Amino acid sequence: MTRACLAVALAACVLVPAEGIALQDAAVNVWVNLEKARGYLEAAGEAGFSGVVLIGRADSVVLEEAYGFAEIEHRIPMRTDHRFRIGSLTKPITASAVLVAVDRGLLSLETRPCDLIPSCPPSWAEVTARNLLTHTSGIADHFGDLESVPVEATFEELRRVLDSLPAEEPLRTHPGAEYAYSNFNYVLLGALLERVGEAPWERILHDWVFEPLGLATMAYDDVYAIVEDRVRGYEREESGGLRNIDYDDHAAYAAGGLLSTARDLFRWSRGMLKGELFGSGLVEESLTPFRGNYGYGWQVRRFFDRTIHNHSGGIDGFSSHLAHYPDADLTIVVLSNVENDLAILRACDVAARLFDWPAVSVPSEPALPPRQRCGL
Repeated sequence: MTRACLAVALAACVLVPAEGIALQDAAVNVWVNLEKARGYLEAAGEAGFSGVVLIGRADSVVLEEAYGFAEIEHRIPMRTDHRFRIGSLTKPITASAVLVAVDRGLLSLETRPCDLIPSCPPSWAEVTARNLLTHTSGIADHFGDLESVPVEATFEELRRVLDSLPAEEPLRTHPGAEYAYSNFNYVLLGALLERVGEAPWERILHDWVFEPLGLATMAYDDVYAIVEDRVRGYEREESGGLRNIDYDDHAAYAAGGLLSTARDLFRWSRGMLKGELFGSGLVEESLTPFRGNYGYGWQVRRFFDRTIHNHSGGIDGFSSHLAHYPDADLTIVVLSNVENDLAILRACDVAARLFDWPAVSVPSEPALPPRQRCGL
């Protein structure tokens, strides 16, 4: 494949200033230092970071910056309104649509998807929607068995895979017993939404999630369509150069098939967390970790001695991460169009500076181990 080298990283910045350059976090009496975060990002951009970073405090965007190139061959600078494939960051958005259905009485968390999805093996009969949401279904991950098909053909492709499974296929564990992250769990949730919502999955997301929250740039990523403002994805080689990524993944569906701007991801997270999509009881339940520190589409952990609600995404050519620190009401969104520039580590580097965490590095220094970069 042709290799493209990124020699210079351009930076476009939109800074929405608060009073001064730092915001006081009254909830925990620390200083959220925007200047240090911005300095880190500028250095990262000069070192080759390509993407968009957004920092939000409560409902306000306090920092929004773009670095690098949206399309390297033609030297198109990145903009903050560019749209990225978000991979598995799709999962909490799919989960929010499931919880809308629960809130409307169209299903319950104890609904058994295989009562509505034909061709499931008999051993899956006791698996519930809650098990799929929390990755505790015990079902083997058959995501790799799905062929890449257009989104409207995904339900039938799922049926083909289910029909091909042996009738006696067992569960790997009893439902609810163990956590095992699985794209296939969320493919099944997409199919369940189509059954109870009586519409295609992407239409359900639009009507139940995108439109109510005003998310104009969030949509299913049709790899063959001409999509306005969509960024091109790349992979960084060991030499430091970049190479193009082929777009051929149509089967990501409800597990990883969306694209979005950073701003719409922020809007979605604020609307969901504030109960604008479903009741506060379901919001709280969705953020309660079950096995593997995973709730309903959210990973719940502690970074920098603080609770963090977060999810990452990785798909050909792209890496994404959304983190919310509830004690500071602080949100960080990182989107990169270089798949092996892990967005979660960039987000941790930003958070370390916002919280004045002592052990931090800059791009010119040897990288700290990932756990240290995330305050672990």
